Amino acid sequence: MATSAAPQAALPTGSARLGDRTVAPGILVVLLGGWLAFDNILLWRFLGLISTGVTALLALLIAGLVAWIARRVPDRGDGPTLRLLALCAGIALVVFLLGGEGRFFYATTDWQVRGAVLRDMALNPWPFVYDVAPTPQILRAPLGMYLAPAAVGRVGGQYAAELALLVQNSLILAAILALGATLFSTTRARVIALAILIGFSGLDAMGQVLAGQPISWNAERWSVAVYSSHISQLFWTPPHCLAGWIGALLYLLWLDNRLTLAGFLTPLPLLALWSPLSLIGLMPFAAHAGMEALRHRSLSPAAVLSPAAATLIAIPALLYLATGSDAVGGSAAALPLHQYIVFEICEVGLYLLPLWFIGRDARFGGVTLAIVTLVLLAVPYGQVGQSNDFTMRASIPALVVLAFAVADQLVKAPPPGKRLWWNLLVASLAIGAITPAFEIWRAVTLPRAPHIRCSYFGVVPGGYMTYVAPLSRAPSLIAPRDPARFRPDDRQPCWDGPWPGPQLFIAPERH
Repeated sequence: MATSAAPQAALPTGSARLGDRTVAPGILVVLLGGWLAFDNILLWRFLGLISTGVTALLALLIAGLVAWIARRVPDRGDGPTLRLLALCAGIALVVFLLGGEGRFFYATTDWQVRGAVLRDMALNPWPFVYDVAPTPQILRAPLGMYLAPAAVGRVGGQYAAELALLVQNSLILAAILALGATLFSTTRARVIALAILIGFSGLDAMGQVLAGQPISWNAERWSVAVYSSHISQLFWTPPHCLAGWIGALLYLLWLDNRLTLAGFLTPLPLLALWSPLSLIGLMPFAAHAGMEALRHRSLSPAAVLSPAAATLIAIPALLYLATGSDAVGGSAAALPLHQYIVFEICEVGLYLLPLWFIGRDARFGGVTLAIVTLVLLAVPYGQVGQSNDFTMRASIPALVVLAFAVADQLVKAPPPGKRLWWNLLVASLAIGAITPAFEIWRAVTLPRAPHIRCSYFGVVPGGYMTYVAPLSRAPSLIAPRDPARFRPDDRQPCWDGPWPGPQLFIAPERH
């Protein structure tokens, strides 16, 4: 280890020694938090609340603050090595390339909308509104993933924005994977844990068989409710996925005494701009951390003041996301009891049941396992708008914690007399792996993602309330004062090649 000898750490003499140098987990957390804060500042620029010069000054201030905090993060020698970070970066890049980012491989049909939003943000001046009838519309979607790449695109064009998105997401995922690896002490355990995290999925193939659908179709659409596999999250909805994964890893690091309460809670308000629904799914875990601090009388001033400061930075984002949100609405989902029971058994029941027998006293058991169980039993009955997005997004943090709880059991030998439950976890993972396997198969066999030529309104004629809202509904504190008016002209085809999509599900009336 480089920390064992100061001269070696200061002047490495070979690539192997350099690769063995460690990075304190707290530094990666600070870097992630700094990037999330920068995204929120870019939103202020996107809305025209500050000038380009002020944006640059605030970015320098954030960079200086990040460097100041990082220098004071203690290094206990238990962080990821530079070699592990490089490996995680390579894995992350491959994952997002296969997910269609950069348009080297097939991209799922969700990218028709996401790509159009990125294109509009890259090619139009900030701030702008869509000049459409009957009233100008403002983007009001969670734009955290798009802002920095779109800023690059304003200088280098649409494809530069797409490549910047690939780089940004790969670096964030690399940091997440490296942080997750630090929760395990041996190389073997880290490899197993990373494989489980990336490949984790419910037993959708079993659901497909019960629903009478081919498993080669989108295997997660056999039920009204949906819990997405981790590969599906990364391919289809990376902003929600990355937000939920960041929050879940921060919680696990806090739970394992590798991160302070302030380190866990501070980035959470900044995640809203990436995925408010994933943030909702993180709230039970944040409540657990807060109650533990109160119970042990260990609540420090930093654990209050630092998250409060992050919330102040996030206020414009929260107001922005609330623009016209009453039109989206929320309600209880209409999920028949028999469908609910089958869904829960197939998606998470065959993981949760063994964990309650062999893992309830483990480090990710106890209260944590109870929270995971309650969240995953409850969220299928939540609904935002007319889709099942709430179930898919709010479940992400709990599914990540569940994956780590499973990995924590499988990296060691089964407890005496409980091999049956250990084997059930292994079998469930094997059946679950069918879902990500077909996602990857589609990525390498379907045509590469085409170039997007349309605006958002060309892809979604008339717009949709989860992405746009009337400018008049924007709160006065964050409403653009004199936005450029962009009138979409989408008479040409929206993309320059075929864009097939996997058959999602058989409609009930066709059964």
